[in-house]
Amino acid sequence: MSHHYKRYSLNQLQEEENDLKERLAEAENLDQRNYIAVYKRKIEIVQSYMLDQDQFHAGDIREYKENPNYLFEIDEMSGVIAWGYRIDKQTHERIDKGKPVAKLLILLGEKI
Repeated sequence: MSHHYKRYSLNQLQEEENDLKERLAEAENLDQRNYIAVYKRKIEIVQSYMLDQDQFHAGDIREYKENPNYLFEIDEMSGVIAWGYRIDKQTHERIDKGKPVAKLLILLGEKI
């Protein structure tokens, strides 16, 4: 079944998040590793849709929640996906050479 989260209201997104968290807990109890990974990613997607996308812009440099040693510079936006580059906090050099990488908005922290 296809989900069109961009059409969901905030209330519907919150309900979906709660449902997915319940499914995640059940998968964890049954030690279903593949399902655990899928539900975690789906929760991140839903949470990204709950963010104000207008607060994210090309050129922004943000904290990178997955690894506190890096920042993330947004090159372009596409819905709840930010395309850009990881930046080493100490050297301020781009880590990702070549093509930009995609990150869900929920994985990006405060603007620097």
